[in-house]
Amino acid sequence: MLSFQNIIGHKTVKEHLMEGIRNKHLSHAYIFEGDDGVGKLMTARTFAAGLQCLEGGPEPCGHCISCLQMESGNQPDVTLVTHEKSVISVGDIRDSICVPMTVRPYAGPYRIFIVDEAEKMNEQAQNALLKTLEEPPEYGIIILLTNNREAFLSTILSRAVVLDFLPVPDDELIPYLMEEAQIPDYRARLACAFAGGSPGKALACAASEDFRRRREMAAGLMQSLPDMGDERMAVTAKSLAAKKEDLDDILGLMEIWLRDLMYVKAAGKKAVPMYQQEENVLAAQASRIDYEGIRKLHEELDSLQAKRKANVTLEPAVWLMLMHMKECYTS
Repeated sequence: MLSFQNIIGHKTVKEHLMEGIRNKHLSHAYIFEGDDGVGKLMTARTFAAGLQCLEGGPEPCGHCISCLQMESGNQPDVTLVTHEKSVISVGDIRDSICVPMTVRPYAGPYRIFIVDEAEKMNEQAQNALLKTLEEPPEYGIIILLTNNREAFLSTILSRAVVLDFLPVPDDELIPYLMEEAQIPDYRARLACAFAGGSPGKALACAASEDFRRRREMAAGLMQSLPDMGDERMAVTAKSLAAKKEDLDDILGLMEIWLRDLMYVKAAGKKAVPMYQQEENVLAAQASRIDYEGIRKLHEELDSLQAKRKANVTLEPAVWLMLMHMKECYTS
């Protein structure tokens, strides 16, 4: 059910929006900025539901006709503007917002437009939207969802309330994952670390068989790396280079292993690594490497990412990374 209580994290944002509904102190334009999956869309829909709720909000009641329509995605005065194109054109904005905004609400007090991936608007589209924002009808509210406010014209920014959606802290996200996805603590911790504080991404990882498979590949590789023989190194490099669709995730999971390695080396038995099931392996590896060596491991991962962007031949680049990483450990 749409409810501010069901949105994990973002306490300050939620309080601001609920106070606006309660006091009817509202802006005609909002910009919700944050990483993908962090909760912008759910918050926008909940905000819209609270504004249109026949019980007066600020929490959507969940049982009036407007709230039921919001739950089903059929509220006539709330429009979610989505698009599959790489650019949102002036025609898109005129057809989906500017023209419909001239029509008064059918049932509720507001006409609300939620624009996903709003950073895709080109300059002409933003200028068209700006004309609406310069003289908005009293019932009009536009919510722009974005991961990059810098993509907007300064004139758009100056007419909008910008709300930052920060990564959700681990101590909130891990219990949420355990409850929602019904997964054990060690899987929730790793999914949380990989997702970077994004509940949507963390839930997707927790439920994904592909993510579990990539996690096992990364853990197996990092466990065997200090003693990896030449033949296995060549096979591993070839295998990773062939898994281009998996490689970003695998490298991200390797990065988490290195963070764990640093943490275990610094904190010893007090450490609670993301790779909890491999805690003994991490402790053994920590005894075979110094802090400078761990720094070099990170550099090797970064170097491979840079080479990928330069479109170098992947297999020898991966092999070279593995060889240099192995050299960071003592026998």
